[in-house]
Amino acid sequence: MTDPQRLACEGDSRLKRSWETVRRAFVEFLGLPSLLIVGFLLLAAGTSALDSARIGWLEPVRTTIRVVLFRDAEATSSLLSTIAGSIITVTSITFSLLLLAVQQAAGALTPVVYDQFLRRRLNQLYFGFFVGLAVYMLLILATVNRPYNPVFGATAALVLTFVAMSLIIVLLYTTINQMRPVVVIETIHDHILRARRTQQEFLRRTRPEASATASLSTPVRAAGHGYVVRVDLDAMAAALARTPGAEVVLAIAIGHYVAFEDMLATIRTPTEHAPASLVDAVRNAIRLEQQRDLDGDPAYGIDQLAVIGWTSVSTAKSNPAPGRMVLHTLRDLMARWSAETEATTETPDRRASQVPVVYEDNVFAKLLDTFEILAVVGSESMQPQTMASFVRTFVLMFGRLPPGQQPRAQRLIRSSLSALGEHVLTVELDSALTDLAEALDLAHHRDLAAEVRAAHQAMATSLGKLGSRATRASAAG
Repeated sequence: MTDPQRLACEGDSRLKRSWETVRRAFVEFLGLPSLLIVGFLLLAAGTSALDSARIGWLEPVRTTIRVVLFRDAEATSSLLSTIAGSIITVTSITFSLLLLAVQQAAGALTPVVYDQFLRRRLNQLYFGFFVGLAVYMLLILATVNRPYNPVFGATAALVLTFVAMSLIIVLLYTTINQMRPVVVIETIHDHILRARRTQQEFLRRTRPEASATASLSTPVRAAGHGYVVRVDLDAMAAALARTPGAEVVLAIAIGHYVAFEDMLATIRTPTEHAPASLVDAVRNAIRLEQQRDLDGDPAYGIDQLAVIGWTSVSTAKSNPAPGRMVLHTLRDLMARWSAETEATTETPDRRASQVPVVYEDNVFAKLLDTFEILAVVGSESMQPQTMASFVRTFVLMFGRLPPGQQPRAQRLIRSSLSALGEHVLTVELDSALTDLAEALDLAHHRDLAAEVRAAHQAMATSLGKLGSRATRASAAG
């Protein structure tokens, strides 16, 4: 690549990143507030037009309001000035305190809280309403002069001020409520489910494995860096239609981080290598951004739960309650996805709608990996109640897992046995390990059940003996 080409590419990249930042800002937060501000501008124009018009049946109403509230332009200007200043002051103080509360919650539960706070429609409505009301009042105030007394505009401002004062109370409660760990975790849970439903259509249109007809391979490498947020199947299908027999095998999944020149995909063709136009089309169909998108990336939500669980359970916080909530939430996701018909099941309708693109779904594997991570951190903090919740998850879920996921679950259970040496065999953990061995026997995994019993027995030998972390670890060995 020549220097002029490299400079042009960097310029395009900066422009693209700027556009992505603006687009994300409106998608995550600014969209609804901007619409509300526009609505207040239209309201200001409407009330000004109403005050300027002389409609016969409205004159008695205008006269009554002027006599009771706004006798002259000077009184109207004074009242609007007071209200506008008060609204701006109260709003500034309230928002500052709320942002401080959000910051404190983020310190306890990780910066995931910021993302949730911005994405909530109710918060966007509050911010848009207060800013829009301040703008509206300033506009109406600017129109006041001696011959012109905006009676209807001032009345609307007064009514909306009462509404704003009432909303402040609601805003305080809803913001504090949003910072509770159970609300934060449940919101992520709901986002994950919605993102997974969105992803199911994508999975139905892709193939689970490559065909055997294409033999030549052409690599597609990244021209930039960032997280994979979207794969445009329609664009790929249109490009592949011009190369009969071609197939794209994706080397990435939604949410993966890609560096410059990383492998994105392989184009398989039957007779000759893929043309450069097809390579460019496939590369452009894989959209990279600097931030992951929770709306279409369920694995991102799982990562967020993992961070909350790790931070809470580890000795950094030593707070087992949020960690156990994370484990319960992950178990619910596992139960829901295990009960669903697998998206990769081949049917005639699915084959007809498929695009020749191979995609490996990694979401369930990510879910199981997160359990393993939490088992590790539970051993670091020596929280037997957290470990008991982990074990109880597989007591209840192992027999319900899809057959394709059971080998990974067996590996996970086996690796978690290494962490048992850090724990005291509490009554809760004792019961959970006993039930896990029985559940594995029922699932006809007797070798693994024997390993669980052996680890359980090794822990039991330490009961009644004075020990330290080191001696507990050796007892489990």
